[in-house]
Amino acid sequence: MFKNILKANQNIKKFLVETPTRISHGLSKMTNKNIFIKYENFQHTGSFKYRGALNKILSLSLKQRKKGVIAMSAGNHAQGVSLACKFLKIKAVIVMPNNTPFEKIRKNIELGAKVEIFGNNVLESEKYVNKLVKKYGYQKIHPFDDINVINGQGTLMLEMLEDFPQIDTLVVPVGGGGLLSGCSIVAKYLNKNIKIIAVQSENFPSFYNYFYNKNNNYSKSSIAEGIAVKKVGALNKKILSKNVDRCVLVKENKIEEAISSFLMIDKTLVEGAGAAGLAAVVENKIPKSSRNIGLIACGGNLDSRVLSSLLMRELVRNKKILTL
Repeated sequence: MFKNILKANQNIKKFLVETPTRISHGLSKMTNKNIFIKYENFQHTGSFKYRGALNKILSLSLKQRKKGVIAMSAGNHAQGVSLACKFLKIKAVIVMPNNTPFEKIRKNIELGAKVEIFGNNVLESEKYVNKLVKKYGYQKIHPFDDINVINGQGTLMLEMLEDFPQIDTLVVPVGGGGLLSGCSIVAKYLNKNIKIIAVQSENFPSFYNYFYNKNNNYSKSSIAEGIAVKKVGALNKKILSKNVDRCVLVKENKIEEAISSFLMIDKTLVEGAGAAGLAAVVENKIPKSSRNIGLIACGGNLDSRVLSSLLMRELVRNKKILTL
């Protein structure tokens, strides 16, 4: 599997930004750990999702490409598919739930994709996608439950550990599991002793429930919308069961605090999923023995209205502002 990620890296390299990994002195001082961050929020479309979508689409035959591709997504996966198709001159259809903010719809249209609105959530959108696949023969690009997508996401970890091989603990957000699967394959191959900790919001404990055979309840929403999924990929479950050392849940307000810390201390904007790893460190959910901690700022596409209200709540929590 590691060899396939190396191959994926060769295939997609020329289309990518090789995003930096750096030690964050401010966050290291705040947490009393050495915090190394992979700034994947600097990637095209502002997210790692582009890597997996591109690798999957490059794996298609010319005949399959002529038919066009289709994906269901309310966010970063959609833009990754749309941009990959723009570069490769392939027709892209994106099905988005009816509660998707117009800004996200607009970005895909600007990249040349045809956007259709269907369903109240991504699972309902997927049912419609499956109908269109049968009708028109499109190639479905799944956001996480696909080996080519997993391999594409894993290329991120090749870059990260090449820059800082001394990382002893990776704290990675998990939703459907594509990012964590790819990264865990690379990390465990290069260093079998590295600790891999999966992080989820308490509001969406899908992988946590699977990993520990629990039945925790779900909430309606999460600030970490990129990992707010109720279903972990079947392929990912097999990989993660073998590679992940533990899974932890973090509170929503701690994710908000982590977004604020990234912005105010590290001077970088990350979305909720990208801040979940830092939230786990701040909540002391990682082993005390961990010193060199790798975090992935996996996306930076945070809605400006969400950001403004989040920062206001943080100011109130810190008693820097009083609202009457």
